[in-house]
Amino acid sequence: MLQRTLSRRHIASLALAFAGLCAAANSNAASAGAGSCPPQPTPPSRELMLKAQQQATDRGFLWRISRNGRDSYLYGTIHAGRPEWFALGPRAEASLFRTGVLALEIDVTDPAVQSTLQDATQGPPRALPAELMQSLRAAWAAECLPAADLDRGAPEFHVSQLAVAQAQRQGLFPLYGAESVLLMRSLGGQRPVVGLETAQTQLSAILARSDDEAADMVREALAELQRPKANQGLARLARAWETRDFKDIEAYAEWCDCLNSPNEREAYARLVDGRNPGLADAIERLHADVSVFAAVGALHMVGPQGLPRLLQGKGFKIERVY
Repeated sequence: MLQRTLSRRHIASLALAFAGLCAAANSNAASAGAGSCPPQPTPPSRELMLKAQQQATDRGFLWRISRNGRDSYLYGTIHAGRPEWFALGPRAEASLFRTGVLALEIDVTDPAVQSTLQDATQGPPRALPAELMQSLRAAWAAECLPAADLDRGAPEFHVSQLAVAQAQRQGLFPLYGAESVLLMRSLGGQRPVVGLETAQTQLSAILARSDDEAADMVREALAELQRPKANQGLARLARAWETRDFKDIEAYAEWCDCLNSPNEREAYARLVDGRNPGLADAIERLHADVSVFAAVGALHMVGPQGLPRLLQGKGFKIERVY
């Protein structure tokens, strides 16, 4: 779920990592020295959850959306988090428990979705130019990732795993992302979980459409990893989400340094704005039958093609909660 400070590979990886696509980055680190490898998350324990709950505060962006006498909620997320974020704030918690269904971008609890994602990440690899593959292997080894994993799956996912490792070095883990918390709370309360789009729809927006495009994506991603300020965009996005600074999210195009060329703008439009009409249609269909808590990446909330504006155009009353 886009290059430079928050590249296409960042959003793609963080959009999918909580679904388990980057499990190797989280659990299969090689035996290099602990000081050189990305830190690994520990499984959420009772102690971690209690500590997070004690300091729980509302983060992210929440709207109440109402039509035909029914209230639903739209929640802007990021797909990775810190251990201390592993709890919903009071208003998010109350809103979730007023609804009858949790809607995520994709339903990662669906075996069919898991199978589709598994096929995409474990299938035959694309051929990359030899020198580019050598550079990818060097970056892969630097993040303590298993060398054999490069022998299968699309290279777009490999650079996504490098992005996840980069996020882990900043203390941001898919395991602690907002979707993980929402899933835990919903499944524990026997609230149904549904997907707003299919896994194939999301993959079509993320995967390269040709070998040449895949090579370009890998080349750009590896170049970005070498930039001294490569992590600042992700850190700023996380800070804006944590502090509920929606104005900074709205100004993303001004500071991300990622929409400088026609190709970059086309990639962003395909991955973010291009998916929004389908997401809005799915929310509308769900709302017709049940109150829904729809949790979608925060960048999908921005601008005239953002979900709040699209749903307003469908006749929903939109009220910002925080």
